Amino acid sequence: MRSFYLPEVELRCGAVVCLPAELQRHLLTVLRLQPGEEILLFSGKGQVAKAVLRPENKAELLSIDTYPQPKCPLTLIQGMPKGDKVELILQKGTEIGVNDFHLVSMSRSVSQLKGERKKKRQHRWEKIVQEAARQSQQYHVPQLQIDTTFTETLDAVEADLKLLLWEDSAEPLAAVLPQVQPKQIAVVVGPEGGITPQEEDQASRAGFRSVSLGPRILRTETAGLAIMTVLQYLYGDLAAGRQA
Repeated sequence: MRSFYLPEVELRCGAVVCLPAELQRHLLTVLRLQPGEEILLFSGKGQVAKAVLRPENKAELLSIDTYPQPKCPLTLIQGMPKGDKVELILQKGTEIGVNDFHLVSMSRSVSQLKGERKKKRQHRWEKIVQEAARQSQQYHVPQLQIDTTFTETLDAVEADLKLLLWEDSAEPLAAVLPQVQPKQIAVVVGPEGGITPQEEDQASRAGFRSVSLGPRILRTETAGLAIMTVLQYLYGDLAAGRQA
């Protein structure tokens, strides 16, 4: 059954909700769905409603399921990359199960977002996250923040396991991963030019441990996805299989 994102609407069994204009156009014009057909609507906060389309662009909510919060929320702090790499990171990161994205300008970032350009990009990127969440059935839609400075990001992020991917680190990832389930994990990945020693020192003072992913140099759009997959397998639901 097709699912669709419906934020800022309280999902209650038996309620009749008006569908936003953009969703109406997609359902009626693109998909050509008719009144009486059933769909899923999700709030982005774990609630999923089975609904039936009604006339006048409305939907009646037939039943509600609630999906639990992730066992170990994952935060990706991504140094701003060039071009459309952000879109790939957000889309695939959402599919893997990243819960929070922080995009931050770092010393070696080429792209800098400010003012109206920043607002337009954020709106587009939020749509990419929402669509990836819909497609992958991640019913807790990840949060996306575009932070001004690296310092701002380090101060804002809370986690009991904090990692920084740094090619100059001699410490392998396996050496720092705890046996006990972390409550929350945050990972810093630098932009194309990498992380400077000054930024590594700053992150270290904020509680981040520098680790290496082995002998190969991974692209910025690959590194974050690689470590998030490992962490999701060890501490998340990637190894759990499909739940009935």
